[in-house]
Amino acid sequence: MKTYRIPIILLILFTFSFTLIMPATAAMAASPLDTLTQQSVSSKNSGSSFNILNVLIGMLLGNLLGKTNTTPNSNVNIKSLPSQSTTDNTSATNLDKGNALIATAKTYMGVPYVFGGESPTSGLDCSSFTQLVMKKNGITLPRTAAEQYNQGTAVDKDNLQIGDLVFFTTYKPGASHVGFYMGNHQFIHESSAAKQVTISSLEESYYTEHYIGARRYIQ
Repeated sequence: MKTYRIPIILLILFTFSFTLIMPATAAMAASPLDTLTQQSVSSKNSGSSFNILNVLIGMLLGNLLGKTNTTPNSNVNIKSLPSQSTTDNTSATNLDKGNALIATAKTYMGVPYVFGGESPTSGLDCSSFTQLVMKKNGITLPRTAAEQYNQGTAVDKDNLQIGDLVFFTTYKPGASHVGFYMGNHQFIHESSAAKQVTISSLEESYYTEHYIGARRYIQ
């Protein structure tokens, strides 16, 4: 046993320093472990020394394998995917607001058209009509069609939603007529031609030719 004491002590020191200094990946790739294993198998040493070598090699393997099974850094921030439910909830809320605007607008069906009028009983014009309906739903709008067209969020005709304001150029250049989009290419407005609040189609030739854009005030 005395013959193998010094090599065993050196092996222990080597194992301890190797596992502390070398990174896990380098230790796994290093060849001393394989060399030691091959030497221990082919060695004609006594049974006791061979068993001690096996124990030491097992400890070395356990230490190295333990280092490779490290857990990811808990401080790493993983960004979650955007929630689809957030987008869906926003769309549903906007649809509810748009339907509420149309429901309010329909209560004024038949109110007479009066240029410059601001009374829901004696008469309204197109922009005072949209202003009044918006106010009933908690949204502040400027007074004239041109001012209403200059605010809000621009919307493409192909992306119109219920409650959007649709604008036309009529008796003067720029936005001079306005109404509420209802869906299915229809809009409700205070019409000078019909002389009352009525429902028309965006596909009518007159409104197709005079359409200039849309604005969204629902947020």
